Amino acid sequence: MPKTIKGIIFDFGGVFTSTAPRDKVLRRCEVELGLPRGRLLDVLFTGERWRAVSRGRISAEEYWRGVIDALGGRVPVALEPFKRNPFAYERLNRRMSALARRLHRRYSTALLSNATIYLDALLTEKRLDTHFDVIVNSARVGMRKPNPAIFALTLERLGLCAEECLLIDDKERNTGAAQTLGLQSVVFRSAADLGRQLTTLGMLGT
Repeated sequence: MPKTIKGIIFDFGGVFTSTAPRDKVLRRCEVELGLPRGRLLDVLFTGERWRAVSRGRISAEEYWRGVIDALGGRVPVALEPFKRNPFAYERLNRRMSALARRLHRRYSTALLSNATIYLDALLTEKRLDTHFDVIVNSARVGMRKPNPAIFALTLERLGLCAEECLLIDDKERNTGAAQTLGLQSVVFRSAADLGRQLTTLGMLGT
């Protein structure tokens, strides 16, 4: 990485949470509904409904009516938590939380997430909000990754230039977009893998 890192920008879902428990619930519901594997992930987190609620353009209630329509009115009880919480059933990655807390002592840190307004309450509940100097929630700012403008907003709030920041995200479309803007990036695989990469880069100290 060519320039000294001063700031770290973290994604939330899939980085601070494990999606495996969620995926098991979705698969059980797909079997119940007679749907192919992966269909519920598409219904919940792709398409215009999800883009709209995660940009704050429609309410959770409007979003959920769209989900109900997409499923023909048949919504298993296990899906109900997704009405307000897009991270339902995901398990907090405590090792990642500890790593972020450690990094926060040395770097300016930001959280940048495509989420709904529920994320704010979740961060407070899990006591993760104190890990970050800046929190940029797509539903609060009206735009989503990989839109270059949301990266620019995050950098502005951090008070740093792109070359001084490292993005950690589990989606390559986001890390790729960040790189085109000059940010350095790491595709998140696991907290252990990230720790090894940061150690190699000399970012964790001794």
